[in-house]
Amino acid sequence: MHEPKTYLALGDSMSIDYYTGVEGGGAVRQFHARLPAGWRLEDRTANGATLETVPVHLRGDLITLTIGGNNLRFMLKSKRHEELADFALMHADVLARIRAKNPTSLLIVGNVYAPQFPLDPELSESLGEANAIIAKNVAAVDGQLVDIHSCFLGHEQTYLCELIEPTLAGARAIAELFWKVWDSRAGR
Repeated sequence: MHEPKTYLALGDSMSIDYYTGVEGGGAVRQFHARLPAGWRLEDRTANGATLETVPVHLRGDLITLTIGGNNLRFMLKSKRHEELADFALMHADVLARIRAKNPTSLLIVGNVYAPQFPLDPELSESLGEANAIIAKNVAAVDGQLVDIHSCFLGHEQTYLCELIEPTLAGARAIAELFWKVWDSRAGR
């Protein structure tokens, strides 16, 4: 008999059920429901999670991470370049520590979408820079980036509620991005 494999879900409200209004409606649970039999879910996602709260000591055979939006909400108010440099270092450290505990795991990492309201040009540019940082950090640990930002662009009214939280449709879109990576890398 085979040992069950562990799907470790890490991150913030991009992945949780709460804002979808449906038990099992979050991106993590929708994605887990599509995995083959024998995958045990360890869901460590949390509303309000930040880079500082990610439990980097855990192990999983498959890991998803959606993190950074809450950090960016508070960081991008002033001293933009210094704050983005701090974000880059913290994000790189989190990914490196996760990878060190999970050297052969499939690591899927999402970037950060824009809120439902329009950002001023400087904040929009900062979000673009933050997502470029995320992409660079994911590549550095041989992870797989999912472009949640581009997926949500133009669909904010359908994919978001309370200005910044994924709806059921938004969670479905994120789960589909996870699934495409899984299916292309490990699912066959």
